[in-house]
Amino acid sequence: FGLGVGYAPDYEGSNEYEAVPLLQARVNWRQGYFLSFLGNSLRANLIPSDFWRLGPVYNYRGSRSSVDNDAVDDLKNVSDAHELGVWGGIMWEGWFANLEYLMDTGNAHDGSYGTLKGGYNWVINPQWALTVGGFATYADDDYMSTYFGVDAADSARSGLSQYDADGGMKDVGLDLGVNWGFAPNWDLRGLLQIKQLVGDADDDSPVVDEGSETQFFTAVLVVFKF
Repeated sequence: FGLGVGYAPDYEGSNEYEAVPLLQARVNWRQGYFLSFLGNSLRANLIPSDFWRLGPVYNYRGSRSSVDNDAVDDLKNVSDAHELGVWGGIMWEGWFANLEYLMDTGNAHDGSYGTLKGGYNWVINPQWALTVGGFATYADDDYMSTYFGVDAADSARSGLSQYDADGGMKDVGLDLGVNWGFAPNWDLRGLLQIKQLVGDADDDSPVVDEGSETQFFTAVLVVFKF
């Protein structure tokens, strides 16, 4: 179980950042079963294997409203999204590869997206571990137009140019993690994610042009294991 604080953009494509509380929890059972929660995502592995991974995944995506950028704030609000899907992958001698697919269960963006992730968990010694990974995300038309497009009504309200964002590759990025076991049953964890928006989500989008196509997320957590 872990508690910490993160630093994240106030909307996807923003260059304004805000502190956010961060919760981590994980329960492991024999034969590889587990239930894991980090930030806004909950996932479970339902395969009795230390190699294969497969199960449901849930993600909460916060609303885009009351953001710091005045022009983007004048766009129509996008409500909270509750996204459900499935994920699967492999874990072998520190190496991992996962593919997940999620879709909006309400009417926030009415879309879906898939993310491919891979990397390596390097246990340096009993106190220190390093995780290095990469990812790429594909999103459909509905997702892209909701978060990166500007229709005629939005253009009139905000002064931003109209823009039709089509489905395609949305981002690529890197994940870095450091874990320090500073005391028995206690860890200190640092996380860093660097994400580059691409395709119709890059700075050709007026929404992203108001902010930045390069996105960062950092966090520090204190974790207790029992």
